[in-house]
Amino acid sequence: MPHYAQGTTGWTKLDAYQALWDPKISLGKFYFTTFQGNRLETPYMDASNFARVVDILRNEEPVYGNASTGSVTTATEDIGEEES
Repeated sequence: MPHYAQGTTGWTKLDAYQALWDPKISLGKFYFTTFQGNRLETPYMDASNFARVVDILRNEEPVYGNASTGSVTTATEDIGEEES
C-alpha cells in the first residue's frame, strides 16, 4: 500500500500524533509524526473539528494526514467490515 492517500497530494501515512488544546484561546492543533519520522504541525482548529480529528486518529487505522490543512483520511474499507 502506498504511504499517501491515492489521488491526492500533501497526504502522508501517520505513525503517531500529539494533540494540543489551548483553553485560553479555545483552539487546538496537532503534531503529526509521519511514517518517515517527520513531525509536522497543523493549523489551529475549533473544538468541533478538533474532536472529529481526534476521533478518527483514535479509532481508525491506517490514517493519512495532510498537515497543511489539518485534514485526515483513512484507507478504503469494505462495507460490513468489523473492527478487530
